[in-house]
Amino acid sequence: MKSRSSSGSPVEPVTASESKKGERSKPSAKKPSSFYMKQMRAGLGAAGYVKHETWVLPENRSLLKQMEKQLRQPILAGSFMSENYMSAGTNWNIDRLFSALQALDEVVSNDITLSLVQGSESSIKLEMNDFGGLPIYIAVVGEQIIVDTVLVDVESIKDVPAFNDAVLRSREMFPLSSIGIESMPNGQVVYNMFGALSSDSSLTNIVTEAKTLVDNVQRASEAFERFFN
Repeated sequence: MKSRSSSGSPVEPVTASESKKGERSKPSAKKPSSFYMKQMRAGLGAAGYVKHETWVLPENRSLLKQMEKQLRQPILAGSFMSENYMSAGTNWNIDRLFSALQALDEVVSNDITLSLVQGSESSIKLEMNDFGGLPIYIAVVGEQIIVDTVLVDVESIKDVPAFNDAVLRSREMFPLSSIGIESMPNGQVVYNMFGALSSDSSLTNIVTEAKTLVDNVQRASEAFERFFN
């Protein structure tokens, strides 16, 4: 109900958003991002977490973020492998490497199908299901781990000399990977794309090598498509 002045005319109520002079008060200032960061840090501290500064290569930031989230959970037996466990300061053999790869999230979720290929030199086959089942092979050969896959067979090349020239000029196009020619047990001659690293490398580096090879195979298939039948 409106009140009246001494003269009898109605008096309009003053709202909370208006000043005494009839001007609207300024809205409250928007909180800066630093406020929310402080809130987040305070919450993590209250939950018992501790801050630890870490220096990594730029390309490993996403991996570090994944590990950080995992380390905020209680460590269950077998659910997390530290870098020391991955390499254990010794060279991998095919059986130890196969067992370690079985614990990968991508293998558990069936994004990668893992199998052990027996032969004169056993190898591990990774079928990359997100890439049409592209097979990647990992072998431990002495002091080296070889990660490779077939790029294309020679019979599928329209102009072999021109293709060889293009391959030799592509060195900087495919980081960590090289292209070579290999004769398969059935006599088929193929171009392989491969990478090599030390047999005492960490599991993280081995997996990175395999994933990089997948990316490079995709790039090579597009770059050299004009040479394929």
